[in-house]
Amino acid sequence: MRRNNKIKLSIFFIATIFFIFTGCKVKVEENVIKDTERKEISIVVPNGVPSTAISKLIKENIQVNDNYNISYSIENTSDTLATSVMKGEPDIAIVPSNLAAQAYNKGLGYKLVGTTGYGALYLVSTEGKIEFNDIKGKEVYNIGNGLTPDIVFKALLKESGILNDVTLSYVGGATELAPAILSGKAKYAVVPEPALTTILSKNPNINIIASLNDLWKEKFNSKNGFPQASIIVKEEIINNDKDFLNELIDKVNNSIQWVNENNKEAADYSVENGSQVEADIIEKSIKNSNINFSNAGDSKQDYLEYFKVLENENAKSIGEKIPNEDFFYEG
Repeated sequence: MRRNNKIKLSIFFIATIFFIFTGCKVKVEENVIKDTERKEISIVVPNGVPSTAISKLIKENIQVNDNYNISYSIENTSDTLATSVMKGEPDIAIVPSNLAAQAYNKGLGYKLVGTTGYGALYLVSTEGKIEFNDIKGKEVYNIGNGLTPDIVFKALLKESGILNDVTLSYVGGATELAPAILSGKAKYAVVPEPALTTILSKNPNINIIASLNDLWKEKFNSKNGFPQASIIVKEEIINNDKDFLNELIDKVNNSIQWVNENNKEAADYSVENGSQVEADIIEKSIKNSNINFSNAGDSKQDYLEYFKVLENENAKSIGEKIPNEDFFYEG
């Protein structure tokens, strides 16, 4: 009798264990299925001011809802970013505005959703405080002949009527520009943030002659200035995941507001996300970085004016032509 009871207990125990593990297996399988049903969304941004703009999203791995899995990645060079975008790899990307136009004109299926930042270029001098027009007869250093900082500066010189009165010299990048200024070789230069803050930290006597973005607003009757960093999104997401996209845009806007209100925390987040610039430099540079969000509809005229200038100076920089109205996603 005892033996029969033992057998019954053993059978009951085995059955219980079986159902427990079977139940666990079903639960695991259900979770796997649930995960596989989540749509994967890749967001790529360049290291620098654009990655600082959404540093909160990246650091906290902020998601929109349980139906999507957003993966954030940061590209350390403009070349790798451009290569990735021109292959159509990311679903969403923050890119230089001229690259947004190139991708659209190439038919890669991207549209403009908005901007995360306007011009963060500054004309500086080691020779004292002067007015913009007083650079007549001076030599001004800039980054890359024919690149957007050069085109923007030339357009402002032309609008001011002094293009032919200024000597333009070039270096390969901001890392070469800073030593040229600090050594005294470059007495006048066009400098982007955060390189400007880095230079000022080493020589606070350097004078900021003008914000090129403020000059752009004045010369071209622009509301916000020239859009420097643009958010582009694949048409497939615009067509099939509009609610997700609109929620994401809200989160980008919220991140940008948070960055402008919490400079130190944003700088710390940027470094933790992989920024190659020191946290204190990022913190001090934010106020001059023009990190502001505007959706494509509100900033359309700023873009069209900017693209018009780029087309006149170097049509290849925007893919040979100004994008048509379909380029702008207006939600």
